[in-house]
Amino acid sequence: MDTQSHIRSSLQRACETFDRRPSAARQEDSPAIAVWIGGLGTRLLHPSPTLELSTDLPVVLGGGGSHPSPGWYFRAGVASCMATSIAMEAAQQGVALTRLQVEAHSESDVRGLLGTAGVSSGPLRCWLKVALHSTEASETALRALVVSADRRSPMAQALRHEVAVDLEVTVQLQSVPGA
Repeated sequence: MDTQSHIRSSLQRACETFDRRPSAARQEDSPAIAVWIGGLGTRLLHPSPTLELSTDLPVVLGGGGSHPSPGWYFRAGVASCMATSIAMEAAQQGVALTRLQVEAHSESDVRGLLGTAGVSSGPLRCWLKVALHSTEASETALRALVVSADRRSPMAQALRHEVAVDLEVTVQLQSVPGA
């Protein structure tokens, strides 16, 4: 079985299962854990012990500039999610892609990160650039495929629709010797 057929049959089985038992589709996603490593850097931990990434901020903001910023990983996640959604949609439609690349861009005002009143710390705007090719599908069909995938891309949808973010804080106080 080729890769595209495997993807299509896997997605079809998942759809059939979740149509019968919608509650089985709802799950808590694996956590992304950031551990401060000093300065403005973090180590990112994944449940897989072999995957470890790091972040840092640029030197101009007080970081070491030694790793991508958290914002870059955010954009990388959006780009990767969209590319995956497009590949899934192509497999479901039986469209063989010969090229697929997604770029996630954003524009921000750093003053928001620095606490300037009235300036958002989040991106001011985001946009995706999708490049794809198929020897068997028309331009119109490929554009429609991307639009359909965009509607189902979880991270692209999270950017477009407000998602509630709960904040749980655990504080560990150290006892001061002699106090």
